[in-house]
Amino acid sequence: MDVRFSEEELLLRDSVLGQAEKLVPDTVQGLEEFDDRVLWERLASAGLLGLGLPDALGGAGNVTDVAIVLQALGRVLAPVPYLGGVVLPARLLAAAGAPPATLAPLLAGELRLGVGLEPNRFGLAGEGERALAWDASGAAAALVERGDGSGRLVAVALHDPTPGLDLTRRARWTDPGRRVDIGDVGGPLDRDGRRRWQAFALGAVAADMVGVMEGALRLAVDYAAGREQFGVPIGSFQAIQHLLAEQHVNLEGARSLMVYAAWALEHRGLDDASLAAHTAKAYCSEVGKQLCEAVSQVHGGMGMTWECKAQVFLRRMVADRGFLGDEAVHYHEIATARKALVGRGL
Repeated sequence: MDVRFSEEELLLRDSVLGQAEKLVPDTVQGLEEFDDRVLWERLASAGLLGLGLPDALGGAGNVTDVAIVLQALGRVLAPVPYLGGVVLPARLLAAAGAPPATLAPLLAGELRLGVGLEPNRFGLAGEGERALAWDASGAAAALVERGDGSGRLVAVALHDPTPGLDLTRRARWTDPGRRVDIGDVGGPLDRDGRRRWQAFALGAVAADMVGVMEGALRLAVDYAAGREQFGVPIGSFQAIQHLLAEQHVNLEGARSLMVYAAWALEHRGLDDASLAAHTAKAYCSEVGKQLCEAVSQVHGGMGMTWECKAQVFLRRMVADRGFLGDEAVHYHEIATARKALVGRGL
């Protein structure tokens, strides 16, 4: 398949990127104190909160469009809970068969929800468990599985944000004893519905990682072109050139795997789509950390100081890497899936 974006997809990327670059601060302190309401309203008014959902549920576009928006927001470190506050919970509600009336306030930007995950097994948490809702700034509740074994969803209350590694997103613990009424959340989640949602979630976070890699590499290239040592830009040194060139190769590989994972969700069977998602998450987790560490290295000692954005890119990447499992988790899943294919003679 051709992993290059079409003209319409490039227009979507440039539109989101242009808005985000205007609104997202360029300083570390500004990122910490950012009020996301204006950017959130613009994403909602442009219809971007419902991307990838069926038209019958008020959605539009496809999964690749979701990946494009996430990539653009990650590139500028946008502190807005697009992934955790609307994309993942909306897709989960759709998988459970929730009606349009439940999704409408979410897609209009009037309601934010999180998804409660069990931190150790990276799956949807049960109602009685203390679960972590990632990227849930401003969320009114988090979706978890009911405690009666029915496989149905239920919304539970959230505690205040917990300080964490990522300076651009907030994690919140659920309050297992307090349900929140958000309307009809649909029926039981079947096995295929869970797997498809997980594949979507893995591909979505991989898209954010690719965006973070793009932004971090751009930061390093700009710094190498402007920072002088011995009377010349450090970008003229062969060691810096080779380091950045290697990271560019890593970025292009990650981008190709991410785009394929998004495409496979709509054009391949569930087994193939799941394998593609695990592969994208594993590769992005491994090379994304390498790239962001290299960016800090290019900046020298300044790369680890509070004022330099290199450390913010690294923090967001490390948080993405751990979300739903790092490369070790997904390499194991890939090996298991490949073994099953060999066992079936495929």
